[in-house]
Amino acid sequence: MAPADTRLYLRDEELDRGVGLILTGERALVAAAERGRKAAGLSRSELRALMAIRHSPGLDVTSLRARLSTTVPTCARLLAGLDARGLILRETAGGGDRRRRKLTLSPEGEALVEPIAEAMRSALREAYRKVGAESVAGARALLEAFAE
Repeated sequence: MAPADTRLYLRDEELDRGVGLILTGERALVAAAERGRKAAGLSRSELRALMAIRHSPGLDVTSLRARLSTTVPTCARLLAGLDARGLILRETAGGGDRRRRKLTLSPEGEALVEPIAEAMRSALREAYRKVGAESVAGARALLEAFAE
């Protein structure tokens, strides 16, 4: 990680504005996904799980549970429902530990979330076009810093 720029002075008001803008961006992406989510007959929790698996194929159950901030029983019910609908595949890792099963989307799951993902990409693409290439690089760097 690069050292912090000592010339970067951010006042609380500027940071609060940034938080507000990030939350507004989240709402815009969620709104872009809502129509497709409803048409697919998915709950918000199911969509969040499917998108997490889509963006990190091979994610294990424990890691998914942590990403979704759910309890073990809630995650188990969620995955059981997605599995019963044929939307996910579970590959057992060595040793048979069910918490270490690798999750991927089934072809049916991928087909179901692809239109939703496209709606979200379209919303993000439009925002990126409005701000230009230099701003896109900065936005990506900022968001990647959250992922670290």
